[in-house]
Amino acid sequence: MSDFVPHKKSLERTTPLRILRVEPQEVQFKPNAKANLKLAGGKDALGTCLGCHDAPCIELDSGRMELSGDLSAFPGDPLLDVCPTNAIDWNDTGDLIQINADQCIGCGLCAHRCPYGAISLTSKGHATVESGDPDGITEPTHETVIEASHIKLVKSGSLGDASSPFLKKLPGVLARLNDVQSTRLTRNLFLSLGLGAQMHRKGDTNVRMDGVLEFSNGTIGVVELETSQAVLESPRALLEDVAVLHNRFGVPKESIVPVSVIGAFPNVRVEYYQVMDDIEKVLGIQCHTITLGALCVLSWHFQEIDEFGNGQFITAQGATDLFPSMRSLIDDLANEEPYSGAFRPAK
Repeated sequence: MSDFVPHKKSLERTTPLRILRVEPQEVQFKPNAKANLKLAGGKDALGTCLGCHDAPCIELDSGRMELSGDLSAFPGDPLLDVCPTNAIDWNDTGDLIQINADQCIGCGLCAHRCPYGAISLTSKGHATVESGDPDGITEPTHETVIEASHIKLVKSGSLGDASSPFLKKLPGVLARLNDVQSTRLTRNLFLSLGLGAQMHRKGDTNVRMDGVLEFSNGTIGVVELETSQAVLESPRALLEDVAVLHNRFGVPKESIVPVSVIGAFPNVRVEYYQVMDDIEKVLGIQCHTITLGALCVLSWHFQEIDEFGNGQFITAQGATDLFPSMRSLIDDLANEEPYSGAFRPAK
């Protein structure tokens, strides 16, 4: 039986289910274009929605958010929604996926998670689903399989570039999102990069830090999220987070990676950079900074991050530029910022 199987609602359906006729090998993406499937035998076809049994474009696998050891007690957001704004759902018949363009912000998380390239980003800045079968690569089946895993296909290319509407308008988008939506966006972007990630559940006052990350090399990231221009408190809060992570969760100080996630870099004259320098010089702790724009670009290029090593995403006074860190992961990254402060401080 093929790995391309019906979703859990299939038992309620009377219409035929769809599977792929030919084994796929790769999904190729281009900005503002539908994804292309490379099939066995050298054939190409547009990706199409199969109504997967577990709907990975709608719902996360709960195991992705389960952190190890004492970190499992971190009070994170328990909801498994992929979309920060709940713009994606089943259609009325429950057999295919649909996206509400009015609610979609164009972050690409659903497209990233679709196993077979059925979702892409349009030039208008929202996700769209190919629900037809223009190349005739599917066939109906009445078999009902509710337990199966997806083939992990190679994903190449990019969902979007610096001119994509979501990235160009990201500061404004972040201003419109509420706290739950912005933290879910951040968590899911980190998860898309292959990291263990949990973000603070709104209303929980037991833990001060905004989030925690688990890198494959064994280090633990502590996250402070600030999407507005009020970023000065972020590095100072990271110091508190390091103390909490070390004292309450038993994480060795040398294994803690402080990460400040911001919407955009502030002006070079802001004290943010001096405080980062002070923390390193006095306490020997290197704090990292990454913008949500940079996280999105990494996700759209299907990168996976094992660690923040070799000076990656270090922010210091007089040496604040994410381009070298980004190019260490994306060789062909264009020297273009999607918005002011995405990779470098605004002038």
